[in-house]
Amino acid sequence: MPSTTLMLAPWDAAIVLKQDGSFEASLPQIHGDYIPENVILGAALAYALRNEDLCALIRENFERESAAEARSIEQ
Repeated sequence: MPSTTLMLAPWDAAIVLKQDGSFEASLPQIHGDYIPENVILGAALAYALRNEDLCALIRENFERESAAEARSIEQ
């Protein structure tokens, strides 16, 4: 698969999940009191990815929610 270039604006946050289980995060440098919601959420997700318990809870919740969604589509 060829590499992909992501174009991020100055206030964008990004997390790239790699096939080997690692990840890269790009968060803007914040100067001042205002922190955009997307940056807070990006930092929280990056933290969760480093915490095995939080990562497992996110995965379990996703599997539960997606199974419920699939069941509702089938009906």
